[in-house]
Amino acid sequence: MTLSKTADQLVDQVTRSRDWLLGLGESIVRHKPSPDRWTIVEVVGHLVDSASNNHQRFIRAQESDSLVSPKYDQNSWAIKNAYASADWESLIELWFHYNLQLARVIRRIPEEHLATQCTIGDNDPCTLEWLATDYFDHLVHHLKKIEERVDGV
Repeated sequence: MTLSKTADQLVDQVTRSRDWLLGLGESIVRHKPSPDRWTIVEVVGHLVDSASNNHQRFIRAQESDSLVSPKYDQNSWAIKNAYASADWESLIELWFHYNLQLARVIRRIPEEHLATQCTIGDNDPCTLEWLATDYFDHLVHHLKKIEERVDGV
């Protein structure tokens, strides 16, 4: 799959998911299934953090022959960003528009940078192309988990 196709799929996915997410009630999005699991609001906040971290990676990997980037502590980020108390509609809009921007970035990655080696934390190196595709897969994974949770209520 080309990155242009990945970008198209990203736009399609967030566009379809936006209205559905906005339609979820406060009691559903703020329900904490257990002390060690995130609310749906926090999951979407995590997706914003993922967008933010990957945005940096996508750009920086195009500026050098290789990228070494730290991994981020997702639980710490969720707490420090106070997603548990975030306004739901504002968070969805931030997530939606950030992903539209990332689709623009992904679509414009030059072919000569697709093989740029990226090392994130202590993970094995991967290519920039793989990182962009994995970003989309990660987003879809979490949206499916949210859907499963909502269907189970």
